[in-house]
Amino acid sequence: MAGLRLLGANRPLRLLLIAYLANGLPATLFLLFVGERLQNPEATGPLLILYFGAGVAALPAWLWLSRRIGKHRAWAVSMGLAALSFVPVPWLGPEDFWIFTVTVALTGLTLGADMTLPTAMQADVVDVDTAGGGGGRAGLLFGIWGMATKLALALAVGIAFPLLGLAGYDPTLQAQPHAALTGLGFLYAGLPVLLKLPCILIAWRFPLDAAAQARLQTQIHRQYDRGGADETP
Repeated sequence: MAGLRLLGANRPLRLLLIAYLANGLPATLFLLFVGERLQNPEATGPLLILYFGAGVAALPAWLWLSRRIGKHRAWAVSMGLAALSFVPVPWLGPEDFWIFTVTVALTGLTLGADMTLPTAMQADVVDVDTAGGGGGRAGLLFGIWGMATKLALALAVGIAFPLLGLAGYDPTLQAQPHAALTGLGFLYAGLPVLLKLPCILIAWRFPLDAAAQARLQTQIHRQYDRGGADETP
């Protein structure tokens, strides 16, 4: 119970988990959107290659930016770019495939930031726990982070598909009703934009910047010097 109370008192951990939980809906609905809304299911493979390729190519730029303005603010910039890129998507149809291709490329550019910067911030959060008396619990905290990433996708599935069903989506139909396609567009791109807005603010104002991290490191080293923390091999 003491350990749970310590985790509950770790405000940066809570903020980081909240900011990350908004990422699941686009990944869950991508195949449906391309196949049903854009009527181009054979394009899913090339689009995914473009998406992940752009993410790998942009990673050095995000690392550079994180060194200039901080990891948390670089992540906020990436989420802002992703949100702006998604704004027109709920209104796209089969005739707008190339506009969607540009959107995939732009959001792919943010992938490297999403895959690396929150994890690096999680490593900083470990120091908050250690300085607060948690000792060497990096494995536990990264386990919680791993559960949160799975939970983001699970929540997306649990939210998106029942709502699609309410909108009239039926996988057995050859052609989906207009209401179902409209709901698919909003759930794939509209709702994630709304969810990202508070997450951008959370990331931008994240309390662990370089100065705060340096203070935590100093406090931890003092604890070790006094023998007040368990050393991790």
